[in-house]
Amino acid sequence: MKSFLLARIPELIFGPGKISVLPDIVPRFGNHVLIVTGFRSFLETSQAAQLFERLKNKGIQWSLVQIRNEPSPADIDRSVEQFKSSKPDVVIAIGGGSVIDAGKAISAMLVSPEKITTYLEIVGTQTPPGTKIPFIAIPTTSGTGSEATKNAVITEIGTNGFKSSLRHSNYIPDLALIDPELMLNCPVQQTACSGMDAFTQLLESYLSTEANPMTDALALDGISHINQSLVHLVKDNPNDIQNRSKMAYAAWLSGITLANAGVGTIHGFASSIGSKFAIPHGVVCGTLMAETNRLTLEKLSNSLNEKYFLNKYATVGRILSKKKNGIDAYFAKSLIDSLFQMTEELIIPRLSEYGISLSDLDRIAEQTSNKYNPVKLSTPDLKEILTNRLY
Repeated sequence: MKSFLLARIPELIFGPGKISVLPDIVPRFGNHVLIVTGFRSFLETSQAAQLFERLKNKGIQWSLVQIRNEPSPADIDRSVEQFKSSKPDVVIAIGGGSVIDAGKAISAMLVSPEKITTYLEIVGTQTPPGTKIPFIAIPTTSGTGSEATKNAVITEIGTNGFKSSLRHSNYIPDLALIDPELMLNCPVQQTACSGMDAFTQLLESYLSTEANPMTDALALDGISHINQSLVHLVKDNPNDIQNRSKMAYAAWLSGITLANAGVGTIHGFASSIGSKFAIPHGVVCGTLMAETNRLTLEKLSNSLNEKYFLNKYATVGRILSKKKNGIDAYFAKSLIDSLFQMTEELIIPRLSEYGISLSDLDRIAEQTSNKYNPVKLSTPDLKEILTNRLY
């Protein structure tokens, strides 16, 4: 068994209805709260009205920041400028992955003298100091697992755009509160794409060259829960609280595994595509998942690690398959077939629906990272994947 390190994770409160305990937790940190959320998804729910009423009754003051899309440097800098002088006691993000990333970044930058771009990986010039306002993450989607990680993804869309992380071990949330009831209002299409993001993170971290026995165990458990719940939520009953709970748990695990084992080529695509086009992160992952794994499995035949990774592909294939007996090659191929089937069943959009054209593919492929993927894919390989999911 190889040596490995496991990063710490936040304190976790998990279960339907647990949003109700938040007003009792806030006084641990103080009575001035900055709530970061989206423009509609949470604010229009009965849980939001009840939360704000209970905060008021406890004498807790709260202010609001609303995040519309994936957070940009300007979004973070603007919010920090607005609240820096009044410095809240705790930042609470209630929303999808973008909202949680924004809240995480705001909590860090409220006590920093610099703009956020200074500290971003690749584009910045300084290492983040690691200081922050206490931070609570409350997801309303089951996707990114940001409630379990130490980084916040910041996006600048455009010709010279980027998707880059503000990252420090101290930026891990102090508390993650996961209430699957908050996910009942998540639209079906967003449920599908967020779910495929979580699935991608689990599978990529399981297949990562940096995987370890702990992340393998967590990833396989998460994949099993997704297999039991995601398609049923999208196609049968989006209000099934048991399946919402399974997806919320799987997304939480995906955050832990990606933080400790890393992710592969699909998330490399998410960075190179997401920095140039206004396309949801979950769509990129969901639409490219089957094709990327198909080609990776094909290229394994020329790899020294073929047997090791073939066994891993087969292990996941067995989880997704109704058949119990067969050789590894059969179940590895079965996994790829299952991924294509899920992509169709969940109606994951193709790339062209977001303005991506054939002329963009060379540039995207050239800027896509293969980090931690089981095999190194060439630029023509990456372009082939993109081409097959363009139209």
